[in-house]
Amino acid sequence: MNLKFIALILSIFSLALPSYAQASRRNTKGHPSVLEDSLANIGRRYSFAIDSLNKALAEEGRNEKENLENPYYFPLFASSTFYRFPVHLELGSLQQDDFSLQSSIAQALMQLYAHRPELIQYNLSHHKDDGKNAVVAKPSALPKEKNKPMAPPKLSAEQLALWQDFEPLQLQIHRPNFWSFKGNFSLQFMQYLVSDNWYKGGEDHNSFLTSGILEANYDNKQKFTFTNKLEMKLGFQTSQSDSLHKYKTNADLLRLTNKIGLQAFKHWYYTAMLQTWSQFYPGYHANDKRVFSDFASPIETVFSIGMDYKYKNPKFEISATMSPIAANYKYVARLALAERYGVEKGKHSRLNLGSTVTINMRWTPNSWFQWTTRFYAFTSYSKTQAEWENTISLRANKHLSTKLFLFPRFDDGVKRRNNTSFFQFNEYLSVGLDLGL
Repeated sequence: MNLKFIALILSIFSLALPSYAQASRRNTKGHPSVLEDSLANIGRRYSFAIDSLNKALAEEGRNEKENLENPYYFPLFASSTFYRFPVHLELGSLQQDDFSLQSSIAQALMQLYAHRPELIQYNLSHHKDDGKNAVVAKPSALPKEKNKPMAPPKLSAEQLALWQDFEPLQLQIHRPNFWSFKGNFSLQFMQYLVSDNWYKGGEDHNSFLTSGILEANYDNKQKFTFTNKLEMKLGFQTSQSDSLHKYKTNADLLRLTNKIGLQAFKHWYYTAMLQTWSQFYPGYHANDKRVFSDFASPIETVFSIGMDYKYKNPKFEISATMSPIAANYKYVARLALAERYGVEKGKHSRLNLGSTVTINMRWTPNSWFQWTTRFYAFTSYSKTQAEWENTISLRANKHLSTKLFLFPRFDDGVKRRNNTSFFQFNEYLSVGLDLGL
């Protein structure tokens, strides 16, 4: 009996549920509460999807995508208007946030206000509205042609008066000058005086040295450089023991360096360099009429191809050129001096192929000390020539300095004198004027 009763109840429920469901569906048609619940459900699902996407982007370290529908962008794309919020945000706030969107927009507007005020068409104070005349736009009132260009607004006399005191900008465009020029000139003196009974001996003499450096450099800021450097040095001294020459040279140099570079990467350049040097005045030994050197006797030219490393900051500068391919050409105008400078007897010139290293460095740790050095070496793999010039300058003031010059040299390609060493050395200390150009 109980089983039959339970089966009857279940059959009644099974017949009643479909009809109730159909009636429920019929009753919900057009019912506003059910529709609102459905829309709310859709909104919750959409909001949940957006939140999930934002969390996923945040976990990847990216910011959410900004677009032109963001209202913060309105001041940038609407008619140019003077707003107060950029001024308050940039000048009136003690807290600065350069990474926020609002701060970036304020900075952009401040740049416009400061540099192009003539472009501002409106002032926010002229467009205040209390909201009484506000009209809500209907979808049907939107223009059909969304991309149709808008005519420029007509400004009132009051609006035009805002900027009437500003004169139009006169722009001048100058062609860039990629050349730079600099130079240095110095005149140094030295006096040496001893008594006749000085325990080490010696003789009185006076000397002076004049030197100059001129540079003309080209750099187009697009990897191409062309540098030119002219160095001149000439010094004379008197000697009481030399009865044949009233003055003799103690320093004599004329050198021109030209270098073309094409940047390979950062501090490295493909380089072709031409170095040429000789002297101004004939060189003599004491009480000897023979000339031991002269202009173009010798004159030496070295052309090399290789790589150049350059680094420069206010206190340190270096240029190191390494050239595995080099040609050394030496010419001697006086045939009598040919053998002395490694040229075959009866010939004026010789040509050697090999490799070179040239290093120029300048170190200025402070305003009164400077060390300038040049190292040059050429080898033909059978003979070697190396020079190391060092100039140490101590400045007393802007125009007065003391200079110490040290010049060791090695050359096994020249003829020895009385079996002397191939090593040579030159040094002088002087005081005088030092002028920069």
